[in-house]
Amino acid sequence: MTAFLVITWVAIVVLFLGLAAVLREVRLLRAAISRDPGGYDSAQPDIVLGERFAGRVVLAADTGCSLCHAVADRLTGALLLTHEQASVWETRLEVVTDREAWRAVSHLAPPVLMLVGLDGRVRRLSLPVRADQVDEVLDEWGVRGGAHAGSDT
Repeated sequence: MTAFLVITWVAIVVLFLGLAAVLREVRLLRAAISRDPGGYDSAQPDIVLGERFAGRVVLAADTGCSLCHAVADRLTGALLLTHEQASVWETRLEVVTDREAWRAVSHLAPPVLMLVGLDGRVRRLSLPVRADQVDEVLDEWGVRGGAHAGSDT
């Protein structure tokens, strides 16, 4: 009986130490996120959407995502890439249903805002976490409102 109690208490202590380690990692992750209020950006992603999207700002979005609708409302002149029928979207953006292009970005959580170069390769990519972040991203990219990208940088 004593051995059972000792083993039980050792197991409880090990579990609490594991929980403390996980909570520490969560705290460090929160601190890292709060230092970067702009969200997550990456440069030079290895995604090719194709010539159809060349020189454009592209928003990959899903109708089930409320942030996707808010981001789409802030854009003008951009392409909206989706896997759904274009008719389900009520937006002023040009909606493109392209399953191959969607497959290239489907591993990312929508909305995915992309600046596509003249060769059809994604040059810049951002995962906005707030609708008002879209303006900051487009200003940083040198395109306003989501219009044509203009250069292949």
